[in-house]
Amino acid sequence: MGRIMNFLRGWARVELRCKYSERAVNICARNHVEFWDLRRTEDGAAQMSVSIPSYVKLRRVARDSGAFTVKIVGRSGAPFFLWRIRRRYALLAGLLLCVGLIGLSSVFVWQIDVVGNKTVPTSRILAALRQEGVDIGTCVLDIVETKAANNMMLRVPELSFIALNNHGSRIEVVVREKVPVPELFDPRKPTGVFARKPGIITEALALEGWPLVEPGDAVIAGDELISAHVPLGRGFATHARGRVMARTWYEFTLKMPLQTERKVYTGESRSRYSVILGGKRINLYFMGGNPYASCDKITEYDTLILPGGAVLPVTLVRDSFDEYATVPAVLDEEDAERILSARLMELLENEIGDGWIVSSETECQSGEGLVTVTLRAECVEEIGVEREVTEDAPAQ
Repeated sequence: MGRIMNFLRGWARVELRCKYSERAVNICARNHVEFWDLRRTEDGAAQMSVSIPSYVKLRRVARDSGAFTVKIVGRSGAPFFLWRIRRRYALLAGLLLCVGLIGLSSVFVWQIDVVGNKTVPTSRILAALRQEGVDIGTCVLDIVETKAANNMMLRVPELSFIALNNHGSRIEVVVREKVPVPELFDPRKPTGVFARKPGIITEALALEGWPLVEPGDAVIAGDELISAHVPLGRGFATHARGRVMARTWYEFTLKMPLQTERKVYTGESRSRYSVILGGKRINLYFMGGNPYASCDKITEYDTLILPGGAVLPVTLVRDSFDEYATVPAVLDEEDAERILSARLMELLENEIGDGWIVSSETECQSGEGLVTVTLRAECVEEIGVEREVTEDAPAQ
């Protein structure tokens, strides 16, 4: 961005000559002369780059101080370029036409960014925007952000907030999704706590309802742990709640072949380029498809953006292809055992949730080109799950 602004304003490369070049630089700094790319030449002079306004100020400082002289050794930028081509009328006309087209394109939408969505697909939001007349190529002057946002709330009811921010040729759509309404706790609904897996009870804490198990009891999946029916007085039904921890046991087995294949890159690579103009892709090559039988493809997009954030309807696309060959490889048994053990432990942790592992052991066997790893573990976890029951009798 800084280089573009310096080019538009124009800049000059100047040389300061003084007995001590450091003194000249200090004088410029004290007088707030903006400069960059300061270098010292072999003969002791100081060279720096300054903008045109800073150059005028630098000449005045040099004249008033009398401590150094200023000499231009180079100049660059749009003002000097225009001055050199001032008599080339065709080139000037083409340049003015290009600037005019760029200015005209800035009043159309060439990029739409959706931020803030997690569960609602971006494609659905963009489809709803198209129904409201907001799409690539739409004139920015025809978009009424408030009206479009209000109608979007009706088209996508999963959204609780939406705002359209206009950044020239780029529209930023900021959305917030509705938070699902949590299930309300109804103390009058008869609900029991049942076992979701077998185990031996280690802790049974009934916050509501009547406990049916105690530590040391063995249960299977589906057994009632805390009853919704409390046998006190004439008896009544309630919403049973509580915490029931139990010892559980698991056994998982995974297999992996030792004979595998790995990639070996040949060093051959090709690149293809294409241009996207206003949503239409123009290929700058003739042959399609992958150039190699086996290759990795990487696609890079480079959108032209002007200073200030205005997006031009031009995107350069580069497709890179890196060829590779697959060669047979033999996996070490220890590496295979380590990989399988990590996967088994991940499966176990996902299964027990907030529980913990009391003990675990793995058993590895190899034969016929396979490595087999078995994980056996003892855990402690919450096994209770609430389930609605009738007032007449609990569901078994």
